[in-house]
This record gives sequence, structure tokens and C-alpha cells, in this order.
Amino acid sequence: MSIGKQVLFCLVTITFFYGCNTVANPEKDVKDVVSVTQGDNPNKYDNYSDWAIYRGDKKANQYSELAQINAANVHKLEPVWEYRHGDPNGPSMYSNPIVVNELMYFTTPKLNVVALNATTGEEVWVFDPAPFNQDNKEFRGRSRGVTYWEDANGENQRIYNFVKDRVYAVDAKSGKQIEDFGENGYIDLRQDLPVAPGNASIEVTSPGIVYKNYLIVGSRVPEGRFSTPGDVRAYDTKTGAFKWIFHTIPQEGEFGYDTWEFEEGVVYGGANPWGGFSLDEERGWVFFATGSPAPDFIHGGNRKGQGLFGNCIIALNAITGERVWHYQNIHHDIFDYDNPPAPILVTIQSGDSIKEAVVQFTKMGLTFVLERETGKPIFPILEVPVPASDVPGEEAWATQPFPIKPPPLNRITLNESDLTNITPEAHDYALKEFKKYRTGFLYTPASERGTITMPGHQGGVEWGGGAYDPYSNVVYINVNEAPTIHKLVKYYELENKEEATPQQLGAFLYNNSCTSCHGANRQGNPPAFPKLTDVQLTHEEIKDLLFHGKGMMPSFEQLGEEQVNNIIAFLKNQDNEEGSIENLVKSQVRYSNQAPFFVDQDGYPAIAPPWGTLNAVDLVNGDILWKVPLGEYPELVKKGVRGTGSKSFGGPVATAGDIVFIAGTPDEKIRAFNSHNGDVLWEYPLPAAGYATPSVYMIDGKQYLVIAAGGGGKNATPYGDSVIAFALPGTIMENGQDVKEKYSDWTDIFDGKTLKGWVQLNGTHEYFVEDGSIVGRTVKGSPNSFLCTLDEFDDFELTLDIMVDDITNSGIQVRSRAKPVTEGESQEARAGRVYGPQVEMQRNQRPGTPTTGLIYGEALGTGWLSSKEKVQNGHNYLNEDGWNKLRILAKGPRIQTWLNGIKVEDLTNEEVYKSNPKGFIGLQMHGVEEGGPYTMKWRNIRIRRL
Repeated sequence: MSIGKQVLFCLVTITFFYGCNTVANPEKDVKDVVSVTQGDNPNKYDNYSDWAIYRGDKKANQYSELAQINAANVHKLEPVWEYRHGDPNGPSMYSNPIVVNELMYFTTPKLNVVALNATTGEEVWVFDPAPFNQDNKEFRGRSRGVTYWEDANGENQRIYNFVKDRVYAVDAKSGKQIEDFGENGYIDLRQDLPVAPGNASIEVTSPGIVYKNYLIVGSRVPEGRFSTPGDVRAYDTKTGAFKWIFHTIPQEGEFGYDTWEFEEGVVYGGANPWGGFSLDEERGWVFFATGSPAPDFIHGGNRKGQGLFGNCIIALNAITGERVWHYQNIHHDIFDYDNPPAPILVTIQSGDSIKEAVVQFTKMGLTFVLERETGKPIFPILEVPVPASDVPGEEAWATQPFPIKPPPLNRITLNESDLTNITPEAHDYALKEFKKYRTGFLYTPASERGTITMPGHQGGVEWGGGAYDPYSNVVYINVNEAPTIHKLVKYYELENKEEATPQQLGAFLYNNSCTSCHGANRQGNPPAFPKLTDVQLTHEEIKDLLFHGKGMMPSFEQLGEEQVNNIIAFLKNQDNEEGSIENLVKSQVRYSNQAPFFVDQDGYPAIAPPWGTLNAVDLVNGDILWKVPLGEYPELVKKGVRGTGSKSFGGPVATAGDIVFIAGTPDEKIRAFNSHNGDVLWEYPLPAAGYATPSVYMIDGKQYLVIAAGGGGKNATPYGDSVIAFALPGTIMENGQDVKEKYSDWTDIFDGKTLKGWVQLNGTHEYFVEDGSIVGRTVKGSPNSFLCTLDEFDDFELTLDIMVDDITNSGIQVRSRAKPVTEGESQEARAGRVYGPQVEMQRNQRPGTPTTGLIYGEALGTGWLSSKEKVQNGHNYLNEDGWNKLRILAKGPRIQTWLNGIKVEDLTNEEVYKSNPKGFIGLQMHGVEEGGPYTMKWRNIRIRRL
């Protein structure tokens, strides 16, 4: 069978598994939802309530078990403080702030650590590393945050600041450098590597992680031919002493060494975990995921072989650094399909089944779900035959791992039918460009002609990672679709370099190290990478940039003075002597790459939207529950082109309040989505785009949301210098108008067509509109669910029509709220759980069965509020075969109900009124363990304030 037919066969097989629609069938059963307990934790900050660790906790769950801010009130969120660090220049702020002992810590583009009062935003201290850096050099770079540590007695509290190739320890209270840490007050990360320190180029962009007294650190390394091994190392948290190293490029005699075809004179680097770490405290294992070996992508002809431990998910013993297991999700990567985020450690619970798992998101948009103990796949993974390379010297791997579930989060092939449709002109331009290049399946190699790949090397999932809700087993993830034209450009090794001019030598170095970003013809790759055809910097400025790096550009300190001067000579030579290299004596043909994005004439992706989405993935059955566009482009919005989605950078945060918070888009907004269906509940225009992951925390009973808004970055929006915090206001306002005035007369709160003004809390039951009614349909295994009004009410009169199912029960929540924090281990005590008085909806099925109109204390711990006698006797006022008129009057502590004009209840309860004097109206569906689906219906819902 030919490769082409094998690929086609595998695509057909994959399509069979996935079906035609990536969205889960709403008719199918949804998993059981059970309570998750955290158990004893040796690290008091590793939990779902503090945000003292990068990405929220050591499992990298990006989840907060706080719900004072919830789906029913998030639309009231407003800024409460803003801090500006005063340097709105590149690179962007990618920092995910952490909060410890009411102080917030984050990094600026100059890699200063800033400590703020987390309730007011007032500056407490700033640590500027420049005076301690080599030659007192100010270094600007990308940083996703800092790491906190204290000893077992709560002493020696310190912040670890990662500045290029150094780690500084800073006193967490004063901001002073801890001078006896490491050598001369810092750890030098150029040391303790299998290369000479002078040849090592290291930069730490994601913070390290702590296990006991081990600080575990990864790195970013150059992605060209002259790179540095991306090894993982551990250091003593108190002294900074070196502890262990794990070689991601195996040394002779180590496991994995025989997966390489090492050549004399070739520099081997990369395979680095630049996205950080996650950690299993109980096992004492640290997890990370590596990128590709260097050169980073397109052509791996000088690093042949499977290439362990490139593109691997790896578990190590955190005490010894010994490998526990690994799983390689790309063999011999020639696509720049790194594993950007650290793995997420999850516990998937469904009924009596409990699976501890590792979830790895990828640039391909594929999701690998592995057993945490063994690294074996939980869902089937096929080794799919992929196309071979037609470039001499390249040996593309014959197969690649392809998970059957979850389905791809983005398109993995590109056809003419996928081209942009935002305007006829854009489509015509895209079609003309499309016909110039090769296309194919996800792993179609680069070529001299050029190959358009999907989703592209900035596509799929980026470093922001996903947010996992441990109670629903759902993970939320933002995904990009940024098709790239991968084109190989031939050049030649210089054998007799003494005959070459400085410009020719510089061209050789440029081809090896710079073309993937700036192009073989120096035309750049906007908006992230500028063209270099007319460089205006001085000789010294270019030299400084090459030696020290800046923003997204790494340093090239491994190059010597003469090599740097040669590159500058090439860049300054407007005539470009690169072509004359062919006239020299040469030894071997090599290939560099250029990888511009496949865009229309205005620079937007040349494929049909969406170009970026937010997704909800069920990890029990591997289905995509929903997918919605994320972000827009302001210039297109002005032209009336909406809902395109956009590239996003930075991750989401899920909360117990049924919210997913995320920023990261070029329209410079932060948004709150309903975790049940992806509806946008709130959005706020930031001072600059927030290319970072938000943080959620609570101090003195008040919940905050904070985001670093630094702009710039790969979306090239204007730079900013803000960190901004949000919280709920003290009073309830609706569009500047008091709710009481808004509902002074009878008002419909259901328009008969949409669920506008309503939002779901709790459970997985379904709510939708049909024939002018709100219909609630049960899902087996779901706990109670509530469809709630966005407005809150104190004293009111409510009338509505109801239709009651013959099996289950339902109700109307009155003055209800969501619990702000978890109060116990039961489902009813969890943060986010709706609680308050409930007017029952149920048939009088038998003696002792409560019926419609009686009142229950939902999650109040009171049980029935109506008397035992009324619950026991029930009534026969319900029309079981059709619609019924229900009336509820709530005035102070007194609640009265009528069914079809007959009074059912007249109840006064001061204690309940004290706990719930106001709140939302909610339509409740009771939890169902088996059977169904069952339905309840509501219509003609009207209310007036008293």
C-alpha cells in the first residue's frame, strides 16, 4: 500500500471514530459527577483556594474553588485597582501573578519582581536584578512568573526570580537578595551542563517548581543549529547547591542514546521543557513535556533518528531525577510541533471509576490522555502512516502517534473549501496563494516548493495550557488555527572558510540560526518577527542584541565576537552576497527554512473562521462538549466582520462559580464564559492586551480576579504596563439602574424565544427554549442544576406557568445564591452550590410525597421548611396533564404560594430570611442517577418588585 493510500486509510479510520461532528451528542448520557476530596497535602499552598503557585497549583489545573464571583453575578464585575510598573515596552508581560500571605508577586519585562498589596494594588517592594547581573546588564525577556518557597517551619520565605541564565532568591517580605544563595548570590544555569559554560545559551521563561527542598528548573534554548541541550536540573531551595540533572538529549550509555544518529561536528541541543512543570506530591514525581530537538523545525537532516527525549511527556523522580516513564508524541519532529504547556495532572472520576491521568495538549491540537502511573494511553492511540520527505538527506519518521479521543481541537488538513470567506477579495487572494504550494495531512513535511501546514506552528494549544474542573471532569482550552507555509531554502556548508568574505560567513550563520523567524530573504514574518532588509541599528546595538537577546529573540552568546561581526556585516550589506557562496568550495548541501503564515492580503489567516476557539473537553468519554470563537480583530469588527475568533496567548482559568476566565486576544479584552455552554457572560476592555493567564484569589472574604495586561507579543498589539484586579461591587446595579426601579411594574423575565437574562449553575442537566417554553431535560448522573436570573430580587411577586414531569421533581429557587467557598466535603457544601428557599414542583404521587407549592431549604441544611403535616398530606391541586399557574409572593421573611389560584403555603422563617434576604430566581432540575431523560417546563414568567 502506498503512503498516500495509507494516509487516506488512516484518515477514514479516524473519521469513523470521530463521526462527522466534534460536538458531543446531547442525547447521550453524561458521566457521573462525584465530589473530589484533596486529602492531606504536604504543601499547604498546593490547593484550589490559594493562588500561590504558577497556574494555581502544582497539578497545573488552573482551577479555583471560589464562587463568590459566579455565572449569575459575573456581569457586575468591575475593576478595583490597577498597578502600572511604568515601562510599557517589550516584551509583553506573560506573568501569572501568585499571591502568598496577602502579597502578590509577578515579573515585568525587565524581569523585575514586584510585590503588591493584593487587596489594594499598592507597591510593597521591587527587586531589580540588573545590578547583580553580569556587567550590571539590564535584561529584558519573557517571564511567566516566579516561584515561592518556605521551609517546613514556615520560615526562610523566598521568591525565586529567573533572569536569563540565573536564578536569584529574594526575601519574600523585604525584596532583598539572599546573598548566600548559590555562588555569589545566584545559580548560574550555564554550569552543570554537558557543554562548556561559554557555549551554553540558557533562558528560563517559565518558573521552576518545588518539591520538598528541591527547586526544579527547565529552560528556553536557541532553536537554530547552534543550540544548547534542554536538560532539566534540580537545586537545593535553601543553598542553591546543584542536586541532579536529567539529560533530555541522552549521553552515551544512557537510555535513549541509541535513538539518535549522532554525527561528528554537529551541535545537538533543544528538546527542552520551556512550558514549565507539574508535580504529583504523593508520588514525588515531577512531570514536564519537551519541544523538538534543534534545529527547531522544517529540516532535521543533521539530527536523524527518533530523537528521545524530544517531543516527550516525561515523569521523573523529583528526588533523584531518574526517569520513571516517558511517552513520545512526535517522532523526529520536523514541524516545530513542540509541547508548549506542562502536562495537567487530573483525577477522572465517573461512578466508581477513578483514573489518575496526565493530559498533554499540543501545537497539533491533539490531546494525549495517559495513565499517570505508567504513561500508557487511556484512550486508544494509533501509529498513523505519514508522508515521506522529498528533500535529499531528510528521513521523516514513517508513522506518528494519533489519539482517537479526544478528537482534534482544530482542523488538521487544508482543502480549497477551507479558504477564507470573509470577503470575495480575500478568498480570491487566498486561492491564488493556495495553488502555489503543497498541502496535506497534519504531518506533511516541508518542501522546497513550500507546504501549507495546519494548524501551523503557532496553532493548536500554546503555552497557556488548559483549565481542569475536577468536579465535572471537564477541561477548558483555547486553540489557534494559524496555517503556515513551510519552505526549505538550500544553502551550502563552507569548507574553506578562509576564502569567504565576512558577509558570506555571516550569511552562513544567518541561514543556520535566523531564517525560521526572519526568513531566508530577510522579509520577516509579521507581526511577531520584523524584516531585516533595512536594519537601522548601529553595529554596537546589533551586537548587544545578539549577545543578550530581547523580548522573543533569544541571545546568541555562544557565538564568538568574530561570528557576531560577520552576521552584522551580512545584515548591513544591502547588496546581499548570500548567493555568491555557491561559487566557493563547498562540502554539503544544507537547508534552512522560512515559515511565513498563510494569510490574506491584509494579514488575516487565509482560512475560513474560526481562527481561534475556546473548547470544553469531557475527559470521561473524550468528547468535545462545546466550541466557541474566542476573540476578534478590531479592524475587521469595524467592517462588520464579527465572530472570527483570533490567535490567543495565555491560558484560561475555571472556577467553582461555573465560569471560565480568559484574555489573550488582539481585541484587548478579558472575558468570562459560562462553563456549561460557552456563552459570554462578561467582557472588559483592558488597558492593553492580556497575554497571560489570570489569577483568582480571596482575601478577607472578597474574591479577586487579576490579569497582567502587557500588550505586544505575537499579536503585536500596543504595549502596556498594567496589572489590573477585578471584584464585585458592594451594591447590586443593573446598567446603572437599580433593580427595584427596573421591575417596579410587571415584567417578563423570559422572552419566549431565548435564554437571554438567564444562566446555568451546577450540574450538567440541559436547558433550552422550545415552543415558547423553557425546557429542562435531565442528564443521568448529573447533580442538581439551576437556570438562574442575572438579576437579584428581595421582595417580589412572581407568576409563571409550569408543567411537571411524572417521575422526577423540580422547583423554583427564591432569593437564592451560590456558596462563595467550600464548607465541607459533601456536594451540597461545595463552593458554587446554589442554596436558598425552593418552591417545589412535583406531582402528589403517593402519601408522604411533597407536592407543588411546598417549600424546601435547598442546600440550607434545614430540609423541608414546610410542616411535616403538609409534606405528608400533599394536595390534589395540580393538573398533571397540562399547564399550571404558579404564584409566589415573597415579602420579608414571609413566603406565600398559590397553585391554580389555590393557596398552598404561607410560611414565615426569620432564620432563612436572615441568610437569604435577596438573590436570584432559579429554575431547578433535580439530580438523577438513573433513567430518563425527564423534562420540566416553564413559560410566561413574570415578576414585579414589591
